[in-house]
Amino acid sequence: MKICLCSLPVEGANQPLDRQRHEGPLGIVPKTAILSLVYEMQRNGYDSSQYDFYDIDMLYPSDQELIDYFTEYRPDIVGLSAVTSTSYQQVKRISNIVKSVLPKTFIVVGGNITAADEAILRCTSSDICVQGDGEIAWGKILSILREYKTIFKNELLSQIKGISYINENNMYISNGFGEPLPSTTLAFPDYKILASGLKKHPEYIYNHFRKAANSGWFTTDERAKESHRPPNIAGLFLSKGCVTRCTFCLRSTKGYRTVPLVNLEHYLLYLRDNFDVGFIQVMDENFGSDKKHAYEAARIFKKADVLWIATGVRCKSVNEEDLKFYKEHNCSALKFGVESGSQKILDLMEKKFDVDDVYTALRVCAKYNIFSPLAIMVGMPGETLETAKETGRFIGKIALMLNTHPKNLNYDLFYALPFPGTPLYDYGVKSGVLDSTPEGTDKYLTDVSNAGTYKRYYVNLNGATMKEVVFWDWLVKLEASRIYNCNKVQSNDKIVETAFKTNQVLEKNTNPHLSLKYTSITFTGISKFFDFYVEGNKLVDLIPRFIIYPILKYMAYLEYLIQRLFDNNRKHNIFKFNGVKVTRLQVDKSHKKSLRNFLD
Repeated sequence: MKICLCSLPVEGANQPLDRQRHEGPLGIVPKTAILSLVYEMQRNGYDSSQYDFYDIDMLYPSDQELIDYFTEYRPDIVGLSAVTSTSYQQVKRISNIVKSVLPKTFIVVGGNITAADEAILRCTSSDICVQGDGEIAWGKILSILREYKTIFKNELLSQIKGISYINENNMYISNGFGEPLPSTTLAFPDYKILASGLKKHPEYIYNHFRKAANSGWFTTDERAKESHRPPNIAGLFLSKGCVTRCTFCLRSTKGYRTVPLVNLEHYLLYLRDNFDVGFIQVMDENFGSDKKHAYEAARIFKKADVLWIATGVRCKSVNEEDLKFYKEHNCSALKFGVESGSQKILDLMEKKFDVDDVYTALRVCAKYNIFSPLAIMVGMPGETLETAKETGRFIGKIALMLNTHPKNLNYDLFYALPFPGTPLYDYGVKSGVLDSTPEGTDKYLTDVSNAGTYKRYYVNLNGATMKEVVFWDWLVKLEASRIYNCNKVQSNDKIVETAFKTNQVLEKNTNPHLSLKYTSITFTGISKFFDFYVEGNKLVDLIPRFIIYPILKYMAYLEYLIQRLFDNNRKHNIFKFNGVKVTRLQVDKSHKKSLRNFLD
């Protein structure tokens, strides 16, 4: 029996890459889901002669190259790992290619995308979907195939938790969420296995790493300039899962587990000696939720003399004592999941913290010179002009605390995008905007393939008029600038401001996605005018809101109306999903309500 495991790109099928795999401030995330499947196969007696890893995401092969590979290797079963719903076109493309070459080969799909499992099973050439943790289910599927030469022994499939399929009567069958492995089985990335998936391009292994000096994440930490330190950043996970259930976020696994640290020091030395790594990106969704585990990891980072950042931290998971400890143990940056400066929106998102908790965490980070970039989201159901203003005021106050203009913070500003399996998507179905039938889901996932959480891909489940929708991001920036310029106190301390400006230059040099704001849609001249001449302008900030805001609001809407005239702009969601009138949520600020409360 021959087994093939494939990583899938998030880009749409046969789309040119917006960003090459070697570009961007941080490296390509190691394919931990596939590695975990390989580790489980090894524990069950499979050796490397029985399976092959094909890193389609990294190699980005053409259709012909895929045909050549599957024709030559001829696997009996193919596992497709699709991390996000935006990989749907790739699932359809690759499963169709496999079946055209090898009609009897079985195809199993895993990853977050399988929240839309019935659509995948009915509208692509896939045979089985795995939901949640897939290692145990994958092992049982392989056992059935090895013994019976087919996976469609329905009486056996019905006993495997975490899989779904279409039975012989054309009925959709789902066995729920997969069984998780114990945390003792979680391990760090094996780069020998990762390298095996690169075929004729072993040099692509270095796409997993980046130069810390070019990333912007370590700019404020003087220790990053120490001459003895190896230059590269590597990414790893110290935990799996999340302790909350934000209503816009899809949970790929249930519960929260931590990776055993017994081999961490040895692993860091391996990275140093083989890949020149002196910096670590902890890629957890919830670093620090297990405080004892986080402290031990920090001690090991310190002992191994590596600087580290964590790009997923809850502000409620840290206090001043923790942050002081992390800084003393080589922490350079922490990124908190903030999303909004409006308490109403935070509650609808089910963030489980208050705006004041964010201020406290960021204030302490500033005290200990821990770089803390922001990520902001607008467009959730319940968003209004007032909540957008609240978010802008929040950013402005953070900028005052850091003594640098909000424009220098270079914060990420996203628009909410609903994916199957989230309450946000369920709300879209309930509102009538989204069609949850397999055919409707197929069409929607095709539309959001190759999409990101940017304004041009926004699906309006909010009920606001487009005049308001296209102005939210501008309003956040206007309020942030106004708060800063009207309240700042002159200071000679330019250290933080200089660091943030340096980061902006680095971001422009390493992240080609920044230019897409102006190149992905025809006619963006008004947005350019706003970005370069309005945002941050002290004179604009002095003009009363009731005068300047309506003018700018209608300028943004005028740009949108002109953009709608161009056919090539209609590939973007914001020009598609605007025909259904959605009733806007009415939420009293005194009532802490989650979006889930509106799904009943």
